[in-house]
Amino acid sequence: MTATSENPEFFPDYYEKVKKLINPNDINALGNFKTDLERIQHVSKISVVSENKVKINREFPGKSEENALKLKQIGNEAFRNKKWTEALMLYSKSYVSMPGEKEADVSILLANRSAALFHMNKFTECLADIKRAIDKGYPKDMMYKLHERRAQCHLANKNFIEAMESFKNTITALDDCKLPLEKRSQIERNAIIMIKTLERDQVPKAQKAKSTPHVNHKPKEFVSDALGIDQNPDEGRFAKASRNIQVGEKVLIEKPYAFALLEKYSKTHCQNCLRRTVIPVACPNCADVIFCSDSCFKEATTTFHKFECGILPSIWRSGVSINCHMALRMIAVKNFEYFRDNFGQFSETLPIEEIKKLSSSDYRRVYSLVKHSDKRSESSFFQYSLMALFLNDCLKEGGYFKEDSTNEQNQIIASLIMSNLQILQYNTHEIFELHRSQETGEAKKTVFVGAGIYPTLALFNHSCDPGIVKYYNGTTVFVHAVKPIQAGEIIAENYGPLYTQETLRERREKMEDLYQFECNCTACSENWPKFDEMRNDVVRIRCDADTKCPNVIEIPLDCNDFMVRCARCGQFTNILKALKAMQDSVTIDKTAKRLYDAGEVQKALEKYIDKLKIMHEVVAPPFTDYSQCQQNIKDCFLHFGNSYLSSE
Repeated sequence: MTATSENPEFFPDYYEKVKKLINPNDINALGNFKTDLERIQHVSKISVVSENKVKINREFPGKSEENALKLKQIGNEAFRNKKWTEALMLYSKSYVSMPGEKEADVSILLANRSAALFHMNKFTECLADIKRAIDKGYPKDMMYKLHERRAQCHLANKNFIEAMESFKNTITALDDCKLPLEKRSQIERNAIIMIKTLERDQVPKAQKAKSTPHVNHKPKEFVSDALGIDQNPDEGRFAKASRNIQVGEKVLIEKPYAFALLEKYSKTHCQNCLRRTVIPVACPNCADVIFCSDSCFKEATTTFHKFECGILPSIWRSGVSINCHMALRMIAVKNFEYFRDNFGQFSETLPIEEIKKLSSSDYRRVYSLVKHSDKRSESSFFQYSLMALFLNDCLKEGGYFKEDSTNEQNQIIASLIMSNLQILQYNTHEIFELHRSQETGEAKKTVFVGAGIYPTLALFNHSCDPGIVKYYNGTTVFVHAVKPIQAGEIIAENYGPLYTQETLRERREKMEDLYQFECNCTACSENWPKFDEMRNDVVRIRCDADTKCPNVIEIPLDCNDFMVRCARCGQFTNILKALKAMQDSVTIDKTAKRLYDAGEVQKALEKYIDKLKIMHEVVAPPFTDYSQCQQNIKDCFLHFGNSYLSSE
């Protein structure tokens, strides 16, 4: 079988075909092995498998000089008609389609796109395209255009020293131009006037001004001192609070060990940071991916994309989940020698103290995550083995292995891919972006664009009433508390089902199906109602006894008493205090909503946090106003992550 466009979603059919041909005893034997390497070695020796391997070829179907030139021509027409956005889009598509070896054409496309960006007042982006065009060998006889445009961009950005240098370069570049003498002289005179003006008025001021230090906008990783890791036989390793955590508090900022973008977003989002981009940097070899910047292009093409370029169509056509791509990517982010030389150090039982010492980019951290091999069937092992061997062959076709690598070394990589597939089933996180209304800016929905594996976040256990909210800046995950968490309590995230949206039965069925455990979080053990089924005729008030009684007292709204006895501790609770707090929270809520509607999300968030703090002191979930406030806090945090103004 060949992984071609004539065989879409071929892997499920391939698996069934091989499974029918194979001796069942060969599959049953997989349950006797202790390691994935032994399983890979066993399956590799089965003749039915070796004789029916999927043939993979590197392919670059999206690159077409003819198509690129057609798009360029249409782009030029849009540019002449001053349709700058349309021209930008067409030039970008042409640039992505143009074969990389056609550097002269690529340079002209980038120069044309820079002109569209200039007219759109996107001066910083224009400067980036000008540099790319020059680096690609833009024709000398037209170089004066780029220097003049660069000068105008620097003027607009108030970079006066750079503007003056660019005007000087414009004059120098005129020596190679083919313009009529009169036109050339006019450009030269204008440049000289600008140079003199800048020398007289602006450059002296710029030289006296203090230089602005370079700011690195990439988020730094962060682990709160409140985030502890514990372990027990029932729950395995899990995150818990080592001190009290306040609502809204930052708990974790973590980069993924590896990540992958869904195929459907490969032409709209950067392959390296998963941010949406409309001014792409193209791969010179394939048209399957785009990048948002030169730095993302360099980072990807010197690591994983170096091996995935040309084989992505085979992976996407296989018809398997993004986890399979992730399993390959977890290998491709590091070179072959790393895994060859460190294979003996990878342990599934790494002690917690050792884990804490390792960075999120250390493969040992992800390898130590749970994969529940003891719960898997022989048939499951066989399917994982076939997928691992297919992905291993993809890496081989992509040039990952050294020419002198041995068969045993190749099998080591395949066994790690097999382990990755099992690890990812329980530890992958969806990377999403928030879609907001173009008209109002209001949050509409979150959209799954890719996936990542985060070694620390993967240790957070599940609750149907999670204590945290996640959002993503590129691929970096930010984690904040959405309710107060006491020291010693678990810091729980959510694996999918929320008590406010699904019944106990629905949630438990999902968790059993996906993760093979029965959820016994508080919301499940107490069978909390869904949001639309919560009672609105009672208030759930916390007992305020000096004995720190944990009981919750349900008070009817029409109750006329102001002191109520707790059935658990016997002491009285003043419900007037609770009602006063509720009234205060209503006032805060109105202010928060007004700020949110006005687009002042940070200020709205602060108000919602204040509201929840007040409410948490006196009332307890499940309670509609409490749950709604938590949701409002989550919505605010999501605005700080990846977002997109959508017309849908």
